[in-house]
Amino acid sequence: MSKSFQISSVLRRVCFGVLFGLFSLAQGPVGAASPTAGQSEDPNDYVQVRNGRFLLAGKPFVIRGTNYFGSWRYRHTIDAGDGIEHHTEWAFYQDWDSANVDMDFQFIRSQLNATTVRIGTPGTATFEPLVKFHHYQPWYDAQGQINEPYRSELIKLADIAYADGIRIQFTLIWNLKQEIAKDPDSFKVGAPMDRLYSNQVTSIATALHNHPGVIGYSIGNEVLVNYEINGKHPSSYEGIAAGFIMRRLKEVRAAAPLQLLTLDEGGNGKKQWWAPEMALYMLPDVDTGNGREPVRLADHVDYLGTHFYPETLGPEDLAGGFAGKVADARQKLASYMQIARKFGKPIVLSEFGLRISPMTLSPQQYSPYRDQFWQGMMAESQALGLQGVLAWDAIPDVALVPGQYVVRESTINEYSPVEVDVNGPNHTQRRLLMVH
Repeated sequence: MSKSFQISSVLRRVCFGVLFGLFSLAQGPVGAASPTAGQSEDPNDYVQVRNGRFLLAGKPFVIRGTNYFGSWRYRHTIDAGDGIEHHTEWAFYQDWDSANVDMDFQFIRSQLNATTVRIGTPGTATFEPLVKFHHYQPWYDAQGQINEPYRSELIKLADIAYADGIRIQFTLIWNLKQEIAKDPDSFKVGAPMDRLYSNQVTSIATALHNHPGVIGYSIGNEVLVNYEINGKHPSSYEGIAAGFIMRRLKEVRAAAPLQLLTLDEGGNGKKQWWAPEMALYMLPDVDTGNGREPVRLADHVDYLGTHFYPETLGPEDLAGGFAGKVADARQKLASYMQIARKFGKPIVLSEFGLRISPMTLSPQQYSPYRDQFWQGMMAESQALGLQGVLAWDAIPDVALVPGQYVVRESTINEYSPVEVDVNGPNHTQRRLLMVH
């Protein structure tokens, strides 16, 4: 199936994830303004958790903003040959530009009233091919410690965010799930990847430990559930993954005690054995580094960060009936919050959005329903006591100048569900494979 979109504005921003034009969570106080540079040992300069609430300098703080992987100001594709380019979320580290980051953060702050962005750091499996085939500089050294210039870039990211009134939550080792599934023994206590990533997360947390521009850290992105392995029944995978996460959380806490710890797991489980989220589930056999014991990861962090994509917008909804999905999404959130609130910790939707299928639906088609979805969910979230929402990738990765573009579902790469044909220099055609 393909669709052609006529781009008629001066600059048309296109993103194949969830864009939103509405963000109204908790319009009350969000804490003190930031100075222009960040380095402090004063706990009051950091976002803290007290009695189940976020505070900054003694005032209430609300996490609101977006996940961030750069913007249309960066080139987000790498040449795969034969006129095809693949999307990569790590381009802004390689093509570092402080001015672009500053413009992005100022845009996020002014247009979304954002206080927070969530930024990932890459794992080995996704970054090594960029080094080998696309001349990226290595992310880490032989021992696993983060290399220059990336160490300095992370500090500069925090500097810029802090000056622009934004805090960063770093998700370390983004693609961890795939790596553990491929070679679980390497992630056990003292094994090669355990040692390498121990050095890596410690080196990052040490570099940023005294920077109040960093609100906190999580380890891995949606790691605990690898559906083909343990989605329908328990396995050894979740114990290995939880043990690895626990050990890294302890190391980050030791290196950066003024900053917070959280989790980035999926919260859509309803009938699965681990429902509603495995981070809230007591896993019976986890090696924490001090022997094997039952572990519930939610007990070991400062706030709960869950990923919540409760509904999918499809062509059938354009004809009516979408209000029912909004009501269903509100019920799912209420059910999750009822369980999560028992932990007495702030709860944040660290990824949140409305899925679209097919992803080739045009913004003109889905925007009214997206806004209806956000209005209903934000009203519900405030009533339920949610303390933060980070939209999924609200800043577009690709900008298309006016013209005719063919946007279609991709059959080239299962991990790139959308492809776009565009005209390149000298009228050559490029095909971009997009992942979100």
